[in-house]
Amino acid sequence: MEIAVDMQTRISKLSERYLQELRKYYYVTPTSYLELLNTFQKLVSDRIKMIDDIISRYETGVNKILTTEQQV
Repeated sequence: MEIAVDMQTRISKLSERYLQELRKYYYVTPTSYLELLNTFQKLVSDRIKMIDDIISRYETGVNKILTTEQQV
């Protein structure tokens, strides 16, 4: 929950700066937060898949080494 509060505070400050420098308004809507959460969820899912692939390759390599050791 603290992260959401921190994000809101930072976005508010940045949108004030945006208004002062470019004279344009930037609105943060609930949809913006949902998009952020969806993006974060996708990044986490991609990272989990990548780690699972690395673990799988490692396990395959270890199994091949053990199989080769038994054959020799």
